[in-house]
Amino acid sequence: MLGEFHIREAMRMARDKELDLVEVAPNAKPPVCRLMDFGRYLYEKKRQERESRKHQHRTTARGMRFSLKISEHDYQVKLAKVKEFLMDGDRVKISLRLRGREVVHSGMALKMFEKMQVDLEGLGKIEAPPKKENNIYQVTFVPDKKRR
Repeated sequence: MLGEFHIREAMRMARDKELDLVEVAPNAKPPVCRLMDFGRYLYEKKRQERESRKHQHRTTARGMRFSLKISEHDYQVKLAKVKEFLMDGDRVKISLRLRGREVVHSGMALKMFEKMQVDLEGLGKIEAPPKKENNIYQVTFVPDKKRR
């Protein structure tokens, strides 16, 4: 801390020390300025942002498609992948497409989602009730908070 100076004198001091005069708090009375190497300051700031971004975990939404006539083995394989996504902390959006006359049996789609919910007990839970758009049912599973 150097004290209060006129702007010309502060600029002369910055020029003498080969630094930049940077206004830190313009609304303060009097305005607060700092002598610093501005290029180095920007570099350090970017580096800190990069470091902080490395330590953040982004939750991504993964997608998985099912059909009503899926065989048990295929169901288990896809369910294993859904479990893997949930263990990684990702949300999983499951789509169930009804083809042709399957639309008449839309109750079976809801039963399949209930079966999935039971199979994924402890790993994830349904975020909202299944939504129907045209002949596609969609539901999103979110990882359990206690698993993290």
